[in-house]
Amino acid sequence: MAFGYKYWMVYLPEFNPNSFLLFVHNHAGSTKLRDYSRSELKVLGQPSWDAVRVATVLGETRFSVAPCKTTELSHWRRETQEYNSLYLPADESTSTVIVDRAPEPANNSQTTSVTSGRAKRGSRRQLQDYVNEHQTELSAAVIDVLCTNPGQKKGEIRWVSPLAQHNYQEYRDAEFLAVLGLSEFAEDLSRFWPTGGPCWDALGLVTNLDSGRTDVILVEAKSHIPEVYGTGCQAGNRSRKLIEHSLAETKRWCGASQDPDWTGPLYQSANRLAHLYFCREVIKRPAWLINVYFLDDPIRPTGRDEWKEAILQVKQTLGLPLHLPYALDVFLPALRPDSDDLQRNNPDEFEPQASSGSNLQIGALQPRNPESTHQRSHPGRVIESNQTFLDWANRWMTLAQYDGAFVPDVASRIEGIVSLWREPIPGTWQRGIDPQVLGARYRRGDVGAPHPGEHSIEHSILCTEFDRVRCFGNRLLDGVAALPLVRDAGGARRANVEADLLLLAGDNSFHQLFVCEVKADSNNAWYAAVENLRQLRLLMSSTQARALFGRRNPALQLSTEIPVTGLVVAPQVFYSAPGKKANALGPTLELLATVCRQFAVDARLAVWDPMRLTIDSC
Repeated sequence: MAFGYKYWMVYLPEFNPNSFLLFVHNHAGSTKLRDYSRSELKVLGQPSWDAVRVATVLGETRFSVAPCKTTELSHWRRETQEYNSLYLPADESTSTVIVDRAPEPANNSQTTSVTSGRAKRGSRRQLQDYVNEHQTELSAAVIDVLCTNPGQKKGEIRWVSPLAQHNYQEYRDAEFLAVLGLSEFAEDLSRFWPTGGPCWDALGLVTNLDSGRTDVILVEAKSHIPEVYGTGCQAGNRSRKLIEHSLAETKRWCGASQDPDWTGPLYQSANRLAHLYFCREVIKRPAWLINVYFLDDPIRPTGRDEWKEAILQVKQTLGLPLHLPYALDVFLPALRPDSDDLQRNNPDEFEPQASSGSNLQIGALQPRNPESTHQRSHPGRVIESNQTFLDWANRWMTLAQYDGAFVPDVASRIEGIVSLWREPIPGTWQRGIDPQVLGARYRRGDVGAPHPGEHSIEHSILCTEFDRVRCFGNRLLDGVAALPLVRDAGGARRANVEADLLLLAGDNSFHQLFVCEVKADSNNAWYAAVENLRQLRLLMSSTQARALFGRRNPALQLSTEIPVTGLVVAPQVFYSAPGKKANALGPTLELLATVCRQFAVDARLAVWDPMRLTIDSC
């Protein structure tokens, strides 16, 4: 990397047995080991990068952290305290790290007990808008599922989170009990579940107007199916034993089979059920788990039937009965997000439709390809196979997505991506050579006036500047935009994975393939790198896709085993812009280094320089 530093939070007991330390390393080899656990900063030494790497373990005693000005002592003191509280014993000094309390890799933007701040999109934004701006509709929908007899619908809900006046805070652990008026049960919760439990999307209290009884409402919200799945339980040994014991109790209470593993990808669903069991059976307080599913969120539209199929699949995987006690599903139409946010993050996927003009703007944006929702009309065998691949593909993007300014749970996310790479690619996903990819290099519909951003970059590389572009010093011989890597099984476009660019570079004696994810200003390096690794995994597993340029250019007599490199191609500002983009850089480099080292592949971040017409390393 030609710019920036590497920041690690490390535990080195020979320097300080009581605290994590900040290790800073730059590309020139300069290093510093800083101790922020005291009232004043203390520099402890200058151990080498290799020495620190060998002495620590990724995800246990070494964590990549986002850069911040070293003069901001309060920031690093808070960061140090956070790692100390998560990974070191609270009451005694020791030279052995105890990995006992790892935060849950859910849809939270921070690893603290409180998540706050205005969400830009997705289920958090939808629920924030409903709780604060459309509370009547939300409460009515919840009351409707709570009461099966219409004559008994006399409840009233008071929502306690996420409230705008409290900076949209979401609560977990003892804090979620406190806002529900149940603080006296904090010790009971600590005996039931370790620190780092579920962070609740919304919390409320519903009072029956006839009896006066007040019940607890625990809300978990989802905007699309991949949000349901995660990287599983990441707790250390001691905490995991407690978690597994409590999950086993919950299984018996639910009437679930004891065989399914509840600590895997559906751990988030399992631990929500466990906390429902805690409220109702351990502390004997009436409570309801409300699973809110948003219909047709423009970021990734999901219909009611699709949700019902996904919910059934979750229950079957967890061994649950079809009807769970005190766990109810609510379907709400997605509210219209800020159109500028939507276009910045998905400029090619959606187009505006005419709205009804009402204050509650439901479904104001629709996908360009509505046929994607009709998968169920095709033969079951094809759909089942395609769904298997879709689940695999979605797990990649679950690890790519996150809210907040920093990549959370970097070590566990890297581990999840490594595991996905190792898995055989399921389903009947491989496709042959389509006639459509044997024609023009630039295949998008805006060839005459490419959209600004990614399309403009692709058009420059493949059309206006093709003969002058150099990719890592090599001239381009051919290229294709919008290359589909997955067969369209049963017409199921949801399962498609597409490479923005596939480039052939080299000369008469050497050829190289570059599969590229092109970015301008949407998303960040981490998201783009995960997308690109998924593309690289598919391309390297498809002989037909790698042979594309042999079909397009028979005269070149190309080998069937051309080396392949995965590239994120973006302007340099994409990597260095302040905030989320710059914060993602360090974890992304660590991810790529890990995957390349473990699987002997080549994947990089690359800069598109429109002045020099080069694609080269950052």
